[in-house]
Amino acid sequence: MLEVYHFVNPLSGDSLETEKKLASYVTTATEKIALQVIPVMTMQSVHETAVALGHPEQEQVLSQTMYRFILDVKALQFQGKKVARRFLEAAQIAIFNGQPYTDEFVMGLVADIAADQTLFLEDRNSDLTIQAYRADHNMAAEMGVTQFPTLVVYNTNGANHASRTTDFSDESLRSLITPTANQQLNTYDGYLHNGHVTEIEEG
Repeated sequence: MLEVYHFVNPLSGDSLETEKKLASYVTTATEKIALQVIPVMTMQSVHETAVALGHPEQEQVLSQTMYRFILDVKALQFQGKKVARRFLEAAQIAIFNGQPYTDEFVMGLVADIAADQTLFLEDRNSDLTIQAYRADHNMAAEMGVTQFPTLVVYNTNGANHASRTTDFSDESLRSLITPTANQQLNTYDGYLHNGHVTEIEEG
C-alpha cells in the first residue's frame, strides 16, 4: 500500500489544482492508496498568499481566515477523510470565486456535504482539533515540507522509504502512483513513518 501525504496551502489555487489532479490518479490507480490531504499554514505561506492576492497589508486577516479554515477541515476529518476533502475543495472553489469565509457560509457548506452539523460544531473549537492541527504542522516540519503543495509518498509494502516532491506533472505522478512506484520507492533512503524521520529523497 502507498501512503500519500498531500500538504497544501488551502488558499492557494495551485493547491486546489493539484488536489483535483492527484484525486484522479488515486481513483484510477491499481495500487491500494491511503490519501491524506493536509492543509498547513506557515508565516511564509500566509505572506506569499497575501502577495499573490495583491493585498500584502492584509496578512493578519488572511492568517486568521486560513487558521479557521484549516481547523474546520480538521474538525470534519473526525467524520471521515473523504468528508473533509469534499468540504475543502468546495470551500476553496467558493472562496476563489469571491465568497467570504463566514460562519454562515461554513454551516451551509457542512449541510451541503451532508456532514453532521452538531458534531462539527462540537469539534470545531475542541482541544482535540487544535492538537490535530499542531500534529499536522509538526509532521510537515519533520518531513521537510517548506513549499505548498508538496507530495510525500510512503511505500508500506517494502522497506520504510519515501519520496518527497513538489513536481505534480503527469510524468512525476505516474512514477509515484503506479505499480512501478514500489520499485522506485524501494531505492530511496527516506521517511520512516510513525514519527521516525530520516532523510527523504527529493523528487
